[in-house]
Amino acid sequence: MIIDAHAHLSRKPDYMLLEKVLRDGDIEQVWLLDLHGCQLATHDFATPEEILEVSRSFPGIFIPFGYLDLRKTPDDVDRLKEQGFFGLKAYRPSLPYDATEHFPFYERAEAMNMPVLFHTGLIEKCSRHNMGPDLTTGPNTMKPSHLATIAAAFPKLQILGGHLGYPWLAETAQNLYYYENITHDLSGYRKDVEWFIRNLGRKCNDGTAGRYFNDKILFATDALCYGDVAEHRNLLKLIQFWSLFLEMIGGCYYRWGEPNERDKILRGNARKLYETILHKP
Repeated sequence: MIIDAHAHLSRKPDYMLLEKVLRDGDIEQVWLLDLHGCQLATHDFATPEEILEVSRSFPGIFIPFGYLDLRKTPDDVDRLKEQGFFGLKAYRPSLPYDATEHFPFYERAEAMNMPVLFHTGLIEKCSRHNMGPDLTTGPNTMKPSHLATIAAAFPKLQILGGHLGYPWLAETAQNLYYYENITHDLSGYRKDVEWFIRNLGRKCNDGTAGRYFNDKILFATDALCYGDVAEHRNLLKLIQFWSLFLEMIGGCYYRWGEPNERDKILRGNARKLYETILHKP
């Protein structure tokens, strides 16, 4: 079984196809991230209402993350929580993630026990005419090092870095090494699998005894989008690729490839994080 900790939903999703992909991919859970608020012309993302409806139709399987629109006001976090969103997704801010102007949003997310998944690293090309106003077209406001500032300021906030932050992989490694409340997902990242080989076995120094980098990596596909026929095929290829990589490379040579250790990446780390947040008083 796997947990896809970073994915999206298509407009007017095919519910029969959603059921099929869960079976075919041996998928236990999917975290669906809302990007409809960016008004991107590059993809036909589902509306927040469609994401919530899918999550209600598949309780405990499709987990909804609302778009954290840093152009709005912090009480928008409360509104998203009341609507039923489990977590938040931050993307394309005009100011860096760690700008103090954004701190009230993170304070509310911490208080509401809502994890925040931040896009980190390179982003898809999109001109300013193909997105909403006051959003960035480049990656410099979304560097992994910005998450370090937030993690230190809000130690009870669960922070997830999307895509490992390429090309700033040294910053990602420092996040994993030093900050207890930062995890990263591997979605969209296949350029340098040697980074995994070099780093997954590294020991952390984040205040948790016996923790290694593979304890803080989440499997994810960034599938665009669940409920779409073409994406269904791509999704299954990604699941197969990472499962075989962890087994055939890791399993032969490295501690992180042992069955119980690679299971942490494929599902265990995400399940533990989800259960911790779900049952937190």
